[in-house]
Amino acid sequence: MQKTLVKSIFASACLITLSIFYAFDLRKAISEPSLFLSNTLYPSQGRQYEPNKTAILSISTFTLSSTVTLPTLPGASLSSKASISSSISPRNQDVKRISDLDISDSLKKCIGNEVLESVPQVFNSTFKNPCWINDQNNLRCLPYFYLAGTPKSGTSDLLSKINSHPDVMPTTKELQWWTRVRFNHRSLAWYLNKQYSLVQKLTNGNQYTAEHFVIGDGSASTLWDNYHFAEKFGSLENLGCDVLRVVQPDVKIIGIFRNPADRLYSGYKFFKRRNKKSAEAFHTGVLSSINTFNECLKNNDTKTCTYTYRGELRLNVGVYNIFVRDWIKRFPRHQMYFLRTDEWRNCTSELPKIFHFLELNPLSDDKIVSICSEQQQNTNAAKKVGPMLSKTRLLLNEFYRPFMEDLAEVLGDTRYSWNL
Repeated sequence: MQKTLVKSIFASACLITLSIFYAFDLRKAISEPSLFLSNTLYPSQGRQYEPNKTAILSISTFTLSSTVTLPTLPGASLSSKASISSSISPRNQDVKRISDLDISDSLKKCIGNEVLESVPQVFNSTFKNPCWINDQNNLRCLPYFYLAGTPKSGTSDLLSKINSHPDVMPTTKELQWWTRVRFNHRSLAWYLNKQYSLVQKLTNGNQYTAEHFVIGDGSASTLWDNYHFAEKFGSLENLGCDVLRVVQPDVKIIGIFRNPADRLYSGYKFFKRRNKKSAEAFHTGVLSSINTFNECLKNNDTKTCTYTYRGELRLNVGVYNIFVRDWIKRFPRHQMYFLRTDEWRNCTSELPKIFHFLELNPLSDDKIVSICSEQQQNTNAAKKVGPMLSKTRLLLNEFYRPFMEDLAEVLGDTRYSWNL
């Protein structure tokens, strides 16, 4: 009896000693919450999700599965419970940034120092969405996908219905950061703060969120607008697609295209709404814009004129083949999903394909029908301008025909010629 009591007391003393030692190291781990969100939870998915060896305790390799309360931090921080299961291994304190990549100085200049020094080469594989923890222990996230264009082709409606998936967190649609506002003194921090709704979801203590929730950027200029690159850097050596290829090599790109003549007319009716609009005035604008483009072609190639064009109407946005050719040179085809506005009109057929492309959980047929039945977003229904003049359509069809034929060839789909 006495021997049993002595053994029990000895065992209890050992347990208390180990508990004190464990608690001491655990407090150190909690003081560095970024260590709990290591890149060891899920398999590697390319450079972007390469595992990063991390240690959170001084004890040798073992598995810790627990729920911890992380300290309150400023900004978009890990301020609530996060359920983490992590394999522990020796800590690697070297976080490689994009600035460490072997890329040209001209491309680094286009990317910008803030992005180079802030965004890691490896995102945190705890999350499906590309996220990382910065030096201030704040969780930061970039978009999982880009609905990159084109404007007045149904992007608002398409993004609205993608955002209706329960695993997609809606954010501001037209941030235009990569192509425009970053050249006008809007910082990367400003852009990342726009993703805070996702950060809140990812740190609310539900392990499901870490595996599923994503965000998208719906800036319809991402695909085609490189004017600031040419203006600021003096050449078109590097484009927006080059920048994103370095920053997010595994990102998914969606592009939607409309008959270019119809797209141009819709844009004319939509933008600068206070101006007096008419089909006749549009025809005059088309004549002027085609003349401007053709004048450029006398001394430059089609690509240069497409990216640097500044005419009365945004005629160049419809030269889709130039943009698509540049993007497919930088990204694998399986990371891009292209469709026409014509196909999008059959939402119940197209939306499940897009969800599959985004690797989102499939939804029931009833749920798809419900989403597709939602009111169409951002239409020109109230704009009373009248139909496009027949002579104007003939002019535009003639202008766009060779470009659409090339687009159909690039994509291997004759529907993209629109039989112009």
